[in-house]
Amino acid sequence: MFTPGSVRNSEPSPYTPPTGPSGSPTHPGAKATKRVRVFRWQGIIPLVLAGALTFAGWTLFGGRILRTTLSEAGTDAMGAQFDIAEARVAIMATTVELRGITLADPFDPNRNLFEIARLRLELEPRPLLEKKIVVRRLGITDVRTSTRRETPAQPSTGGGFAPRALAEVRRFAGQFNVPLLSLTPFDTFRAIALDPSQLHAVQATVALGHSADSVKSAIEAAYASLRLQETLDSSAALATRLQGTNVRTLGLDGARRAVTDLRTASARIDSAKRRVDALVADARRGIDTLQAGVGAIDAARREDYAFARGLLKLPTFDAPDIGAALFGKVTIDRFQQAVYWATLAREHAPPGLLPRESVGPQRRRRSGTTLHFARQESHPRFLLRRADVNVSIGGGGGAAAGEYAIAASDITTEPAIVGRPTLFAARRVGGGDVDSVRITGSIDHVSANAREVVNVNASGVRLPPLALPVLPYTMDPGRGTSELRFMLDGDRLAGRWSVRSGDLTWSTDSARARAMNSIETLVARALTGIRELDLVADVSGTIAAPRLAVRSNLDRQIAARLRAVIGEEVTAMQTKVRAEVDRVVEERSAPVRARIVELRAESDRRIADARSRLDAEKARLEERLRALSGGVSIPGIGGGTETLTRGAPS
Repeated sequence: MFTPGSVRNSEPSPYTPPTGPSGSPTHPGAKATKRVRVFRWQGIIPLVLAGALTFAGWTLFGGRILRTTLSEAGTDAMGAQFDIAEARVAIMATTVELRGITLADPFDPNRNLFEIARLRLELEPRPLLEKKIVVRRLGITDVRTSTRRETPAQPSTGGGFAPRALAEVRRFAGQFNVPLLSLTPFDTFRAIALDPSQLHAVQATVALGHSADSVKSAIEAAYASLRLQETLDSSAALATRLQGTNVRTLGLDGARRAVTDLRTASARIDSAKRRVDALVADARRGIDTLQAGVGAIDAARREDYAFARGLLKLPTFDAPDIGAALFGKVTIDRFQQAVYWATLAREHAPPGLLPRESVGPQRRRRSGTTLHFARQESHPRFLLRRADVNVSIGGGGGAAAGEYAIAASDITTEPAIVGRPTLFAARRVGGGDVDSVRITGSIDHVSANAREVVNVNASGVRLPPLALPVLPYTMDPGRGTSELRFMLDGDRLAGRWSVRSGDLTWSTDSARARAMNSIETLVARALTGIRELDLVADVSGTIAAPRLAVRSNLDRQIAARLRAVIGEEVTAMQTKVRAEVDRVVEERSAPVRARIVELRAESDRRIADARSRLDAEKARLEERLRALSGGVSIPGIGGGTETLTRGAPS
């Protein structure tokens, strides 16, 4: 069989396959060998063009983008306007250079905390691949502090942490009760008209009255839950039912059932007595709490004395109050700034290894938040291992002008990973008009309990002038020594600010110049003769309940002068003020005190009555049990072991 175009097996085929260059035949299915190209120009050319455009774009706009990004991030982090005039990046050398850096004071928009002419960072390249920053070397030149701004800084807005921290710190400063120093002449004193609702003791009395009602209701509810009457009625019914019975009348089985019933009733009595004992403990705790509230009324009354005295504008003779009135505001300003920076440090370097939440990148939908999980074996997102910087603060820095050597170690955003606290120190090494300045401190956020410490010592420094709050005078301490110690351990704080000067001068404040009354003239004459200043201010307590104590040599001078001039008259007026406060407070607190006494007596009476009734019923049950035995020893409530025998007479 064959097909068209085929030939017989014995005949040669008219088709001959083509031969290759070597003379060997080639097969139709075989592909020709192609040379492999090393460069694919179709892909390289677009890649080169894209790289050139990226390089050109970065050259033209990279510095501007970086400067804008860093300015916004710094403003959000510091809570104040942060500006950068110029930003340069050397990609191959992994260095960043910033020029014209300014940070506004969060508490004064017309002043800069510092200005830095040039800042240079050398970064380690490997952590950059993980979007993390490790600084190898830091350089800073030409620094000025406390400079005036040409235009006021824009306030930090939005819902970021820094504005919230600033608001919290201002609330912290507002918690201090700074007394007012009044030097009003005696002939202007007027009668006092107290509003009871404004007195702390009256407010404490009202709250105590509500607490007394709550305790009374709780005691009554607990007494009702005892269900004593039901227990007593059930026991009485059993005793009545067994009245006149004995073993002979009930028989052995009936006597056993009666004994079981008596034991059950006795157990109910014992259970009721235990509930009464528990009620006694609860009632005593509640009433003891009320008694403590009575003590709080007396403590609040002392605050009301000062409040009422302030309504009359009476001058105080207490030196601590005078010191707080003179220097309280400037002292609070110092400490609230320390609290603010410590709070920011805790936000940007959170303690422990807990995950930290931050605002996620902006998207058209669902921007969300970003959670940063710190791993023990990893690079922190930012780490400055060691910084040794020599800073020159120009004459615009005022009293801080001079040459400084600054050292810092382990500045990081994840201190738990580094495992060491951040340490910093600075000292003046020359120049300026200061004998010595030394700053040391630490930021320990390694464990869950954060702790910040800072110590500042300056000697031979020109101290800033202070305006007296009640007199049109400004005192200039001149050159002296100043020391600030501050510690925030968890939420507990401790700090001391001291100023000493032997070159105190006084000058009239032209902006507040006015005619002074006779008392102000006498006090001013005494103060302007003082040539030394010794001021010590202490802050303690917690962030939520801080305490301030201020004392100085001026306090004693003013107190002595006031006592000498109008001591007797003011003492008599203070006595009247205290009597008026006592009268108002007693009118409100006496009924509450009486209710507490009555509540204690009623509670004791009802508990004693319950105990006596239960004891009487228990004795009645025991009597029924003895009567039931008919002289035969049987198991009793007290735990006897004898048993009835069938041989007992019927």
